Amino acid sequence: MFPTNPYQSDNIWQNIFDEVISEKKTRKVPPQKYAFPTGDVPARLDVKYLELVNTPVLDDQGEIKFIIRSMNDVTDNVHYEKFFEETQRPARIGSWEVNMAHQTFTWSDGLRDIYEVQHDYEPTLSRINDFFPDPAALKTLEDAFLKATENGTVFSLILPMVTAKGNERWLSIVGKPDLVGGTCIRIYGITQDITASKRLTDLENLERTILEKSARRDTSLSTVLSEYILGVEALYRGLYCSILGVRNKRLVSWVAPSLPESYIASVHDLPIGDDVGSCGTAAFRKKRIIVSDISVDPKWASAKDVALSHGLKACWSHPIVDAKGGVIAVLGIYYKQVKEPNPDELIIIDRMSALLNIIIENWQNADRIREAATMIAQGQELARFGNWQFDIENNQTTWSPVLCDIYGINPAVYSPSFKHYLALVHPDDRTQVEQMIDKIHRTGEDIVYEERIIRPNNEIRYLRSWVRLIANAEKKPVKLIGASLDVTESKKAELKLKQLHAELEKHLKEVEQSEQKYSDLFHLSPQPMWVYDLETYRFLDVNAAAITHYGYTHEEFLSMTLIDIRPPEEIPKLEAAVARTRLPNKLFFKGTFKHRKKDGEIIQVDIQSNIIQFHGRKAELVLAIDITEKLYHIEAIEAQNKRLQEIAWMQSHMVRAPLARIMGLIDLIKSCPAPDVDQDRLLRAVYDSAIELDDILRNITEKAEQITLT
Repeated sequence: MFPTNPYQSDNIWQNIFDEVISEKKTRKVPPQKYAFPTGDVPARLDVKYLELVNTPVLDDQGEIKFIIRSMNDVTDNVHYEKFFEETQRPARIGSWEVNMAHQTFTWSDGLRDIYEVQHDYEPTLSRINDFFPDPAALKTLEDAFLKATENGTVFSLILPMVTAKGNERWLSIVGKPDLVGGTCIRIYGITQDITASKRLTDLENLERTILEKSARRDTSLSTVLSEYILGVEALYRGLYCSILGVRNKRLVSWVAPSLPESYIASVHDLPIGDDVGSCGTAAFRKKRIIVSDISVDPKWASAKDVALSHGLKACWSHPIVDAKGGVIAVLGIYYKQVKEPNPDELIIIDRMSALLNIIIENWQNADRIREAATMIAQGQELARFGNWQFDIENNQTTWSPVLCDIYGINPAVYSPSFKHYLALVHPDDRTQVEQMIDKIHRTGEDIVYEERIIRPNNEIRYLRSWVRLIANAEKKPVKLIGASLDVTESKKAELKLKQLHAELEKHLKEVEQSEQKYSDLFHLSPQPMWVYDLETYRFLDVNAAAITHYGYTHEEFLSMTLIDIRPPEEIPKLEAAVARTRLPNKLFFKGTFKHRKKDGEIIQVDIQSNIIQFHGRKAELVLAIDITEKLYHIEAIEAQNKRLQEIAWMQSHMVRAPLARIMGLIDLIKSCPAPDVDQDRLLRAVYDSAIELDDILRNITEKAEQITLT
């Protein structure tokens, strides 16, 4: 019919023609491609699709008289079907139809791609059930089809399935029944692979949940990270995650809920470095390391046997780097098959790393701030240093607990205000205080002044106070902040305290509202303070007063232990004191010890200390007060008392003997004037006793001259 048609297949024509003759029934030829010359340019061919129908016409004996062949141009329909099929595939959409009369299924090629079957695959009811191993999902699908056939109900489902290649997928299935006279003749619809979007939605929900739990801090960081890892593993079957900490340039096992404990134990405490597995190398290089085959990658040469013995064949690692550029952890993703990440998996690694960075670093920052707050609160308590602030716009005043204690008031019943504060100020100092507050409002300048207060029990305390005015961007005053130091017991240290306030004022201008604020107050304490590790005795931090008083630099202190500032004979006493500190419920300690300065000088110090958590370690915050000079004065007074006691004893005992002899001899001379008494001898005895008495009095005089009253 079309002898020049390049697409024509004689076999198809012949086969259909033979079927019509043998069966004497109408047969339809599937749409075939034909080439037609275009009207304007005959040499140019246009492609059309024709559907041929061969209808036999029979005579009275039932034999074929002739065959009527009709041809329909179905080019537009074919183009539409091809366009529909080609646009569905990129969106992972396939169409389907169920013929209820014949119980047959028709799938588009796009649907076969989704189910990962061959294009000649013919679905049946029993074979389709195999794709839904989850009984609940299969029942949901069956119930939807049953309602559709009985009630004409359109259904839309989201179900899990497993493809012919064993891959888990999430499908969106929409079906619509076709009813004729109340009878369902077919059900047709579309199916879309929504695995990527479903996983993305589930991942976003998981991330939101984990961030909320991390913010609440009602559970440990390890629990939060473990829950996140398990959630990711549930979404992406076949991967096994670990999070290793990095401490002192070594890997530390942290969270790996699905990996064998024996494998994690083998990784613990490994040094980071080039070719130390994926995680060690990632921590060393500070970049992502992809190892798709552990058995052949040189980075695993020294550790591959352990990994392979646990069935781990691929490992992708990503370092978690904090804002300062330090590696704080490493994310490891393992597979039990050789595997190279695809673009989507690389995006997941980036998302996980970013979220872990936020969670871990925020958690660590919060710990540092809490430790600094604890340290400053305890430092304030030891140094008797309280603070306050007055919100001008809201007319609200707050006092720290230490300030309430200094004033001798109960914060539970006392309502701080300027009026109530003035009532506690000594009457002779109120005018000065009012003038100072007026001055800061007028000039905006910080003020430092001394004041006396009268506590509710009528006890007078001496305070050194500091006030600052805080203004907003429009230079409008919004807040007053201040602090008071109880200097009653250290009034003699006035000069030193003034220097402290000058340094404090200088540093407070540079301090932002962060952990640095609390650290500065520790370092600006007028008395030596330090923090040391209870286990190792090593100094963890010291303030400027300790550096000045003991003569060591900050770096020298941090390389030393408490033993280094003790005389050898004091070490057993130190160890006994630390042992008592380590006892349960033993938070505070007081005692007197000998310390040794850098120049070798031995000093006596009063120690007050209490237990804190410092960067995750159990430590002790110590306040040291040098009492050497005080003890020296006490010893001098005691020595003077001893000499005075010796003089008193000499007066009461040694003087009495010669004086008694002189008095007896004089009485003898008076009462015995007889000539038989040797008067010269008596006079010599009186003279000798007088000489002895003179020596005793001279000795007393010399001892008295040795006494220096201070």
